[in-house]
Amino acid sequence: MPERSFVTGATGQIGRPLVAALVAAGHEVTALVRKPADADALRALGAATVVGDLDSGAVLAAAVAEADHVWHLAGGLRGPGRVDADVLNRAGTASLAEALAPHAARLRSVTFASTCAVYGDRSGLWVAEDYPPAPQTEYGTAKVAAERALQAIPGLPLRVVRVAAVYGPGLRFMQEDAVRRGRAWLPGEGRNHVPVVHIDDCVAALVAIGTHGAPGVWNLAAPGTPSLKEFYAEVSRATGAGPVRFWSTWIPSAIQTGAARQNERLMRALGRKARFTNDNLRLFTASVRLRVDRLEKELGFVWRYADHRDGVRASIVPAA
Repeated sequence: MPERSFVTGATGQIGRPLVAALVAAGHEVTALVRKPADADALRALGAATVVGDLDSGAVLAAAVAEADHVWHLAGGLRGPGRVDADVLNRAGTASLAEALAPHAARLRSVTFASTCAVYGDRSGLWVAEDYPPAPQTEYGTAKVAAERALQAIPGLPLRVVRVAAVYGPGLRFMQEDAVRRGRAWLPGEGRNHVPVVHIDDCVAALVAIGTHGAPGVWNLAAPGTPSLKEFYAEVSRATGAGPVRFWSTWIPSAIQTGAARQNERLMRALGRKARFTNDNLRLFTASVRLRVDRLEKELGFVWRYADHRDGVRASIVPAA
């Protein structure tokens, strides 16, 4: 009998390829979608869909009751208006936890896509899974709270996966369009180390952890951690564009943070999604490196793109 998987965040940049990978592995996949219009693309991949969100208790309960595995990817940095990181991550996960609790002993696995932002800025320190969270952003704080809401369920076969910045064809972190237009201007000096992982490796690792990994915390990043400047220098080379510029040379940090704070307040008042926030600034300037020995030793995981240079080149089609 095929294994049954329920996926939240199925329309996101990781969710959609994860659904495809699970279907390809023979799982019967049910995906949570917020709007009926979002369902067509997932059905085309071979998944069934249910309409709702993390506030839809009855929908979640019914979907979890039919699942062997749960993959919780829904969340985000912030939404429109007052839908902040806490609403998207902690509150949403608390709702899912209510649906999971009655099935803790029956479920084969629950895999939660957390973030390396829970570690905060460690000045380039290498951190393993036992390093205590020390978030310095609202996003990281909300993800820690979400982790704890799931960890509090007795007997839940939980895998917490602290995911690096995910890059790949068309993904936001690449900044490909801005780099091509010569408009990529990023905070900091670019000397900080930022864990990254190609989308193909991210999805393959999530499947491996959820289906074969032991419960606990898992770091997910490629083995080498480039500086931000090194990563975007490779994007520049692959696109044939000029180098990416960094703000610190031109704009004092106090002005950056003040402008970000005012922009976030304005977007909240207008009911819109703020993309320039203090969290964005801190996430782009934090420096940390993730140890991923557990993935390689316990699961024998083989990286497709262990080096970001290979991953970036494979992700970008040079301009004609």
